[in-house]
Amino acid sequence: MSASPQPQKRTAQTCITCRARKVRCDGRRGICTNCDRLGFPCSYDETVHVAVEPNLASSASDPGPARAPAPASTSTTIAVPRRRARQACGNCHAKKARCSGAMPSCDRCRVQGLECVYRPGKRSLPLPPPPPPHVSGILARPSSTPEVAMMPDDAAQHSDHHTTFTNSNTASLSPTTTGFDLPDPDDTLALRAFDTFFRHIHHIPMFAFLHRASLMECYHAGLLDRALVLALVGIAALLTDIGPGMADHGQRCIDDAVTICTAELEKPSIPRLQALVIAVKHRILSKRFSSAFMLHAIASRFATVLRLNHENPGLCFLAQESRRRLMWSLYMIDSSISSGQADFALWADPESQIHVQLPCNERNFEFDLPETTEPLRPPPADPAYPGGAMAPMPDALGFIALHVRIHWMRTRILQCTIKMRGAPSPIELASLPAECAELVAELVAFEDRLPLSFRWSEGNLRLRTYSPRLGIFVMTHVWWRQCHLDLYRLFLPRLPEALAPPMLAQLDPRFVAHNRRGCYEHARAMADMFAQLLALPGNSGPVTDIDLPGCAFQCSRMLYHGLQTAGPELGFTPARVQELALVCLRAARQSTGGPACASIQAEIEKLIANGLSLAPGEQQDPTSRTRDMDNGSSLPPTVGYGEMPNFSQSIVSPTISVPIARPGPPPSTMPTQSAVECRTAPVSVAPSHASAGTSGSNAFEEPLDGLDFGSSELFAGDSWAGLSSDWLNMGNFPSGAT
Repeated sequence: MSASPQPQKRTAQTCITCRARKVRCDGRRGICTNCDRLGFPCSYDETVHVAVEPNLASSASDPGPARAPAPASTSTTIAVPRRRARQACGNCHAKKARCSGAMPSCDRCRVQGLECVYRPGKRSLPLPPPPPPHVSGILARPSSTPEVAMMPDDAAQHSDHHTTFTNSNTASLSPTTTGFDLPDPDDTLALRAFDTFFRHIHHIPMFAFLHRASLMECYHAGLLDRALVLALVGIAALLTDIGPGMADHGQRCIDDAVTICTAELEKPSIPRLQALVIAVKHRILSKRFSSAFMLHAIASRFATVLRLNHENPGLCFLAQESRRRLMWSLYMIDSSISSGQADFALWADPESQIHVQLPCNERNFEFDLPETTEPLRPPPADPAYPGGAMAPMPDALGFIALHVRIHWMRTRILQCTIKMRGAPSPIELASLPAECAELVAELVAFEDRLPLSFRWSEGNLRLRTYSPRLGIFVMTHVWWRQCHLDLYRLFLPRLPEALAPPMLAQLDPRFVAHNRRGCYEHARAMADMFAQLLALPGNSGPVTDIDLPGCAFQCSRMLYHGLQTAGPELGFTPARVQELALVCLRAARQSTGGPACASIQAEIEKLIANGLSLAPGEQQDPTSRTRDMDNGSSLPPTVGYGEMPNFSQSIVSPTISVPIARPGPPPSTMPTQSAVECRTAPVSVAPSHASAGTSGSNAFEEPLDGLDFGSSELFAGDSWAGLSSDWLNMGNFPSGAT
């Protein structure tokens, strides 16, 4: 029997990564199949040290040679997460069916409409705390793949020899942004949220700053900020149905996104600002207005630090356009929050604060086609055009730009009405007709410049039935009507947002009657637009912002006001007005989701059930805004609303002299003393709210005049005037709220 041949030294058939993970390796050179699939580094070099990230597995690595640390000067340390098989939910486990492991509901339970429950103790665990920088470094990808995340300078200072690798589907994070309540959304949930967002939500002007191809490229490369991923999941879960149980899960995603963004305020970035803007809108739609008010201030500071209000020609077109859209989104949110009140506005004068052009149309943004648009203020009339008309709107402008411009025009209308409802001087009151004529002329010019394909018509509406641009097309024209309502309701008697009766009495009755009729006619036209939208075949309605329910509510108010004060002259009947109000209610119901919109729908239902509550016309207090008009209460049927008549003569009646005072409180709490008595009465000092353990005069006394989110000062002010206090039932705000 011959001696056995001496065994030759075998080459390594298992890479060090698979050996550390204790899984079978196919030994494929270059990169094994396991490492290629999971995005792990693959090496057969025995001098490389591999460690499984702590707290993700019970054992860090196996006691082989690859585990023994080599001297720091000659070895490289890599850390990989321990990948375990997905845990099956209870339903899939009982049926022995394959479970996708998606959170909060697996694919099988979602399709079958089953309640998906995972066993506690595993899926419900929060993410582990981040390892120290000298152990795990910063997330990156191997240089052999295109998905690379650069190491920040502060991380590089900790170690020059430590590199950490992660799956490409995990967003790049700094060590301080991990350890929150939720794990990263898995691919199934994230991609479903992205698709839903760009199909149904992206057309909303405040969300139009994201470029789909760029976002997907960053996500698949593992470079998308975690806060932005969570924010997109949260807003998609609120406005659409992406699975059972996702509404609550989306709220938690938004909360975590806000926590990430505010954890490092000294390090603002464009993705963090994008996540904050989405979170602000989510807060508004969720009736968390106080949180939205404060977060919007942080987001605006982010924009200032990042210089978003200035052009940056050093960037590519897509980056420039995305920054412009983000800046204009902040402005539109600001204009909605402030409602024409300068005290609440952070971008009160956009012409002097925002030095970027309006956004381009969607096609140019989507396909990276650079184009110069226009500034915020439209160009003046061009003598080269017949009649000195304005130049036609360039093709580069789209509905996003129109939305920005209509918000700017509406803010100026609200500023005018707020000023006039205060204590206008005789000169200001005399100039009101001219100011109204100027604002109406701008609205008319806005519509006249629209291309034929942008104008409201049944044909243009029908052509957009299945287009994602349907929502913004409808809302642009709805906002145009709402601007007229905001201006003309200043002249409706016995409304809280109307001129004080003494002021109305000093105006030309023809001027007042003309504006009243214009308000009712625009309200009727808006209701007809909602009816045409509801009549589209096979269309459940576009997803919109809170604006559509708010405008539908204001439309219903104006219709009921016309019925109760001038029904015969307008041809309004109770049945017809109720029919139009029900159309407004249906449009609001199918437009969008969220608690705020649901509350506005409830307000419309109350209006239909109970009618509009107007202040009594017998009120004698001259400071009240709720007394009926002395003059101009009738509406001559021959006066139209399309043109503004010339009321430059005899605007203020010389025979009426009434002391001008600031409007008083609502009728239910209005004192009976006259305006003169109000001026001469001694000022009463409110009792101290200091605690029992302090003196009556104390530096920590609670303020009594702070901003009240439950009053008509904000969010229910000029934007949504007429909403009851129940709509703003939000709980307490930091000291100062009542």
